[in-house]
Order: sequence, then structure tokens, then C-alpha cells
Amino acid sequence: MAPLQSIMGWLRVREHLVSGFLAFPSYTRHVVRRSKGSISTTDANHTIANSLAKDIFDDTSTVPVEVSQDIERPHKDIAIDSTLAPTDSRLESLCHAKIPKLTSRRGIGQPTPETHPHLLGQLQITPGISKFEFKERRRRMLRLISNTAAGKKFDKHAIIILGSPMKIMSGDIPYPFHQNSDFLYLTGFKEPDAALILETKENDPLPDHNMIMFVKPRDPRREIWDGPVSGLDAAISFFGASESYPISSLSSIINERYGGNRHCLWYNLADNTTNPRLHSEIMNLLNTKKFQYPALQSLGHNLQILRMIKSNQEIELMKKSANIASNAFSRVMLSSRPGLEEHILHAIFEYECKIHGAQLLAFPPVVASGLSANTLHYISNAHIARDGDLMLMDAGCEYNGYVSDITRTWPVNGKFTLEQKELYEIVLRVQMKCIELCKVGVSLDEIHQQMISTLGIELQNIGFIPENLTERELRKAVAEFCPHHVGHYLGMDTHDTPLIHRGIPLQSGMVITIEPGIYIPKNMYHVPEKFRGIGIRIEDDILITDNGPYVLSGDCPKQVQDIEDLLMLRKTR
Repeated sequence: MAPLQSIMGWLRVREHLVSGFLAFPSYTRHVVRRSKGSISTTDANHTIANSLAKDIFDDTSTVPVEVSQDIERPHKDIAIDSTLAPTDSRLESLCHAKIPKLTSRRGIGQPTPETHPHLLGQLQITPGISKFEFKERRRRMLRLISNTAAGKKFDKHAIIILGSPMKIMSGDIPYPFHQNSDFLYLTGFKEPDAALILETKENDPLPDHNMIMFVKPRDPRREIWDGPVSGLDAAISFFGASESYPISSLSSIINERYGGNRHCLWYNLADNTTNPRLHSEIMNLLNTKKFQYPALQSLGHNLQILRMIKSNQEIELMKKSANIASNAFSRVMLSSRPGLEEHILHAIFEYECKIHGAQLLAFPPVVASGLSANTLHYISNAHIARDGDLMLMDAGCEYNGYVSDITRTWPVNGKFTLEQKELYEIVLRVQMKCIELCKVGVSLDEIHQQMISTLGIELQNIGFIPENLTERELRKAVAEFCPHHVGHYLGMDTHDTPLIHRGIPLQSGMVITIEPGIYIPKNMYHVPEKFRGIGIRIEDDILITDNGPYVLSGDCPKQVQDIEDLLMLRKTR
């Protein structure tokens, strides 16, 4: 250990270095361009990061993997399953047996195949998605807009898409950063405060195009605190941009290159939430006489059309996301018991997802016991589960940019009551009937109509709603028990591609959720008292294929017997 004097001396030197950095001049305009396969820069003081594409390993030697024998167990007063503790064997199974020795070459603002070979394969920009797939996405985007009615009137097109900014929770404490999904889909770039322009080439037909990225330049002052960023050079050498500029140059470049109706300019004109500051700056420019309809078009749903159909690589990521979440649900069920607070189950689910590879939860989970299950977006998760309650949990995870969304309902004490079982099996039958309809050519709205019809018949059979109702009366009556739609699109976001209507026919490669439910508040007095207070929902993630529906979340128990058998294991452990 270094003597105290040496440590204090280093702290004084560090303080001096930081204060010196604060005096450095800020970056001025800096342009990087790709030219005939090579990269050139207008600033000789900043070398190009060609080394990013080279092997950064000295050799294939490994370092020993050690697993601590002193692993803290959960506090004895917390009533959770002891097998959920990070035991030696569980941690050891997650360790990488061979860890390559890395050189000192710099990383960029996110993992690369060179810095994180355990996450990315060669030529991948993000885990599972190669640079070739990203390039093909951009080509398809330009082809799509050029073939629209508005696009056919122009030979030259440019698309502007903004990345998300860093959002502050309080003071200088940021929220975890999450990139705009449209921007991420076309670039793979995961840093805040960035923008993309795709433009057709002057003398080259589609699908050839220019990819222009606007990013934060490297800043040694900030990298002391926040770590490396990609900068202008890596925007080209790693992400494949044709040109790169500082993000501060975005408006001036748009004005110089596209003002005067030389291009048909596509932008999400109504999107003031993705990046409010940049959006305001751009709209101030686009509201001038240099940018006018029809040469100014709203990008709207065009990009989301592409995102709806998943590639084979995207499907694999979604399968993994659903598998992680499904297994986490089983662990949560095993851990649930009367007297346990809901937030503990929330914590167990998050732990299980993250320890098995998920980076984030897909959304704040609903962990609703008893009466709370009748609040659709209940996320406070603060009640205590009681003997005789049902637990409704709606949760999912994000795995390398793709999410899962699953709901299960189970008895906290391990055994459904007769009333709970009767309603649960109604919801399950309705869900299974709806899943059968998840085929090419059928729309989500049509499946929703099937849910209304099937659930209506089931509720009539048990006397909850009268018979001989008109279709309109039946819809209104069923909506009292299930006020939400049967499902939604799923992908990079939980409620994915929200601009796409649920009335369009499903196609192979789409992923949707199917989630019927029954909710009976305590004050629903026309329902027999023994059913009041029960809330049940069952949700699965469904991949549409040419051969019918494929349940991505099929590993998550939902049959009554399977759930009770799983919960019975609590008594034998």
C-alpha cells in the first residue's frame, strides 16, 4: 500500500491537472470525411482512429479466474429463498474461463469487438447486429421514402434523425442513458447528443448513399470524468459514416446543404420529445423560406414500417430477452410468499435478468398483490403480499437493445382458490384462443375483436353479464372487465412502433403481445362478492411466422398445474 504522503501528493497533482484541463479551449468546428476508402481530417492535431479496426490483443494468453469464497448471504430477517443468493457455483458459471489481455489502445463510447470480445463478434456494431445489417437498414430506409408519393417527385433526398440527450434526475445526477430507438436502429450509436443525416448521392442511384453523423468531439477534460467517447474519427472508422461533424454544426450544415429545396428533406416535424433542444433549433431553421412543402416532408411512420419486420438476428435477440425474463419469472414465483413486500420481488426479478445478461428492465415492473392488480399501471410495488392474495406481475427486460414483456398471475400461498382458478382459466382459454389467431394476414385489431367475443361468452356463462346483448352492448359490458387492447407491437421498445396502426395485417417477422385480462374491483357490486377484488392478466410475446405463432415466452409457466407444481417446490427446499 502506498504511504499516506504519496497518496496526498497524488491528490494534489490530480487537482492541479484537472484545474489545468478546465482552462483548455473548447473544440472549434472539426470535419472528418471518408475519401476513396481512406479517412482524412482537417485538423492535423487529431489522428485518425484506424487502430480501432486492428487486433488489440497482445496474445491469447489467459489470466486465472478466481471466485471469492466469502460471499455475503441475504440478511436472515428477509424472507426470500436462500438459493437466490449469489452462490459460488452460480457466480463461477458466469465467469469467463479465458480473459484476453488487452493493450492500452483506447476504447470508444461503447463496447467494440476489440474491447469487449465476450459481447461482440467481429464486424458487429452492437451485440448480434453487424455493420452490414446496419448499412442495409439505411439503404432500405432511403428506398422506402423515395418510392412514396411525395418521394417520387424528387431525385435527391435527405433524412434527419436525432439521438437522445442525457437526462438529469437531480442536480448533476443523470438518469441511465437510453438512445432513441429510431436513431439506434440505423446507426448502432449509443452515446447522447448525436444526429444522423442520410442523403442520396449526387450522381449515384440508390441504394448508394451518404451517411453523415454529428457527434460530440473528444474532450480530454470530460473523459477524465465520463470515460472515452467515439468522437469524429470513430464515427467513420467504426460506425461507417461517410462524413462526421461536431453536433454543434448540425443546423449550419442543414442550412448550407439542403436550403433552397435542392433536396426533399425528411424529418419528424412533430417530435419535440426525443431531443427538445435540437428539435427547437432545427424547427427554427425549417420554418424559414428556404425550407417549404413539398420539399419538406414529415418522416412519420416510414422508419417504423421497417422496424416492424425483424431480421433473423433481431429475432435471436428477442428470443434471448424473452428467455431471460421467463426464467426470472420462475425465480420470482419461487421466492414469493405471504408477508413479503412487493418491491423485494421487483428486486429479485431485476437481479435475475441482469445477472443473466440483460442490461435494463424494459419498463418499471408491475408487482401487484391483491387489490392492486386492478390498477393496470400500478408500479409503486409497496404493499405486503397476504395469504390468499393473487400476485399479478407485468415485467420484461432489455437484452442488447430488444425487449420482452410478460405478465403472469399466481397465488401467493401456492394454491388457487376455486374462485381464483375459475377466473384464471377463463383468461387462459381466451388467451390461447387469441394466440391461435396470430397468423400472417390477421391484424391485432381482429384478434382484439376475438378477445371481446370470447371473453364476453365466458362472462355470460358465469352470469357476470347478461345474455342477448347487441354487439355494441357486449363490447361495452366486456370493457368493464378488460378495458385495454389485446396486445401491441414489440421490438426495441415495449410499445414498439406506436405510429403503426393495429389494423394492418400481421406479417412474418413481426412480434406482438397477447394479454387478455379480467379485473374486478371491490366496488363492482353486480358481481358475486366472492369474486370481488380479483385481478388477472396473462401475457406472452408472440413471433409471427409463415408456419403460425411462435411463443417466445413459452418457458414461463402459465398452466394452473404447472404454476402450483412450481410453487410446491418452495416447501421442499
